[in-house]
Amino acid sequence: MIRLLVDGEFRDGFHNMALDELLAAEVESGRLGAFVRLYGWRPPAVSLGRNQRAEEVDLEACRRNGVDVVRRPTGGRAVYHRDELTYSLAGPFDHPIFGGSAMDAYRAIARGLGRGLRILGVEAGLTRSAVPAQKAGGSPSCFAASGRYELEVGGRKIAGSAQRRYSRSFLQQGSVLLAQGQNTPHFRNPAPPGSFTTVRAELGRQVEFEEAARAMERGMAEEWGAELSRTLPDPAMEERAGARARETRAAGLEG
Repeated sequence: MIRLLVDGEFRDGFHNMALDELLAAEVESGRLGAFVRLYGWRPPAVSLGRNQRAEEVDLEACRRNGVDVVRRPTGGRAVYHRDELTYSLAGPFDHPIFGGSAMDAYRAIARGLGRGLRILGVEAGLTRSAVPAQKAGGSPSCFAASGRYELEVGGRKIAGSAQRRYSRSFLQQGSVLLAQGQNTPHFRNPAPPGSFTTVRAELGRQVEFEEAARAMERGMAEEWGAELSRTLPDPAMEERAGARARETRAAGLEG
């Protein structure tokens, strides 16, 4: 059984990252088995990869527009989070579905997400090789180019992901674009419009978070042949995440 946390009460970026880190620590310690968390963001935010330079984002534009800037525990490049379904997933290296190498985990997770997209009516396929970094045109955006085992529609990226490996487990985070593109003024060099697409662009209608979450839940369960048990983080963990989020916000990006 895989624990599924569907967080329809959208959180700010600092809380989202704190909660993902705390849940991942529970998996690393062995106190929690594999989990999937599906969530959104309020207010909108830009997340930077763990080692990405903050100067690649227009911090002044973000402040002016009320957009939080946070740092993910995982790698990869920047993502503008608005009108999307975000996921995090952690599991031990020996997990029967996600175990093995980093690429094994990427592939298994992408297949689950891809089936969820097909349930919505979006025919997304897995990328088999990474796009060279220079083809991203120098953009700091995750959606400027695709990595191996990400999801595309007609060569345009619709879901991105990044991973971090710990001693005994891994954490993967990713975004499925529902409506908002990534050619945003909050990046100094936005992703080219032709490099990504959204669920709304593909279907010609708006898909809300809960519809997308239910499709992903069903898709992952079917693809993985696993039971997903819906639940929420316990109040004590939410309280710890809130405290960590306040500390991180106060410390700033380089704190």
